[in-house]
Amino acid sequence: MKWLDTEETVRFNEVDTYGIAWYGHYIAWFDVGRMALLKEFNLRPQDMISLGYMAPVVDLKCTYKHPARCGDVVLIRTTVVKPEIAALIFRFEINREPDRTLLARGETTQVLMTVENKMLYRLQGELKQRVETMLAHFSG
Repeated sequence: MKWLDTEETVRFNEVDTYGIAWYGHYIAWFDVGRMALLKEFNLRPQDMISLGYMAPVVDLKCTYKHPARCGDVVLIRTTVVKPEIAALIFRFEINREPDRTLLARGETTQVLMTVENKMLYRLQGELKQRVETMLAHFSG
């Protein structure tokens, strides 16, 4: 399985009173990784809308292993897995650099629908081509 890696530095405003990154920022870091991945395949939200589709998140999972602290460089690892339905499933790992300590692991599921709020059951056209290209890249 291939991953796309994106680095971020934990900023002062992202830590809590205990000096560790607030748990909600891990979800924001997942989005940083997801947006970087989607950009590579012209599937960012604005790209989806221009094709007549949207992909709202319907499920989110996150398991925390170790804390990130102010100044830590975190490596956001993102991949996509082939779903059984018309959806996008992303998996994430957040590691501290340089020792690659696993800080958190997560997954999001986004359903695919038209901008008129109609659920998709099969992909077609340009959207299908872009999604299949993305899935093929990460499955190899």
